[in-house]
Amino acid sequence: MEDILKQILCELKEIKTDIGDLKTGQARLEVGQQKLQQNLIEGLGTYTEKISEHVDDKTEVLNKRVYKVEAEIERLSRQ
Repeated sequence: MEDILKQILCELKEIKTDIGDLKTGQARLEVGQQKLQQNLIEGLGTYTEKISEHVDDKTEVLNKRVYKVEAEIERLSRQ
């Protein structure tokens, strides 16, 4: 009977250790998930800024072209 109790106690200690390891792993996963979410948000912010800059640059180029064409049309219409 005493041997069975010792065996049960030993198994309970192992289970307690396993539960501690699981809690530690879960905590690491939660921290990793928070970092991943933060990195995604920062990455999307940076990506959005680059897209905005690209669109602004293209818009500026197109505006310059339109201005040149309008100026040329105005010049031709005066002749």
